[in-house]
Amino acid sequence: MTSLLVMDIGNTSISLGLFSGTELKGTRRVSSDRKKTVAAFRAEINAFLLEKDAGIPLKGVVLSSVVQGLEKVLSAAAEGLSARKPLVVTGDLETGLAIDVEKPRELGADRIVNAVAARDLLGDPVIVADLGTATTLTAVREGRVIGGAILSGIGVMADALHRKTSRLPLVRIEEMSAALLGARALGKDTTKCILSGIIYGTAGAVERITEEIEKETESTFLLAITGGYADMIAPFLKRDFRSCPDLTLQGLRLLFERNA
Repeated sequence: MTSLLVMDIGNTSISLGLFSGTELKGTRRVSSDRKKTVAAFRAEINAFLLEKDAGIPLKGVVLSSVVQGLEKVLSAAAEGLSARKPLVVTGDLETGLAIDVEKPRELGADRIVNAVAARDLLGDPVIVADLGTATTLTAVREGRVIGGAILSGIGVMADALHRKTSRLPLVRIEEMSAALLGARALGKDTTKCILSGIIYGTAGAVERITEEIEKETESTFLLAITGGYADMIAPFLKRDFRSCPDLTLQGLRLLFERNA
């Protein structure tokens, strides 16, 4: 029996996942600290593997990154964990999808991975809303990635409002998940007004962009949501959607299977 290590390198955190076949055996998040050394990342990876696989050999490692430079550091940290070199997601891999956009090489690795997973696991037409440091929407129809949208993530919005104004407080979204469940559109103080704008604004943007894509393509799309902030936004969406917390990790597994 062998296992597969997958790594999704985001701007804020890195998601580690360990698969045995198609089963996701465990996950862990570590910081995307650009100052960390190869040895520091290797220690975190080894600790995760020791906890989850208890010595089961790896058949491979696959990673995707939206952070310039970190893919090389994490590739070096994973070097030697299996007989194969770590597989890095690029637009040159066999994805099973056509990339029908004007500049295919500009399409982020995370969006490629999400598109592969969504199409394989959910079918198409499908739009993946990935709610992380940035909020991205990626549309797939008839086996083709046809485009999407990018806007600020809710954490970035909160930080920008604080840094770019003289009096607005910093709302720490990550520390307010329980309070968000009762968030109201009609804010009664400054913090609640900011929460309303960020939470309802993001939910509304995801739905409006999805609706406009449907009008432009004359298609009806399934909406799939994933990413670190997905659980915060989900209660405020009015249209039907599919929650897929491990979508990116599943996409990495699928890409490894097609390219290993």
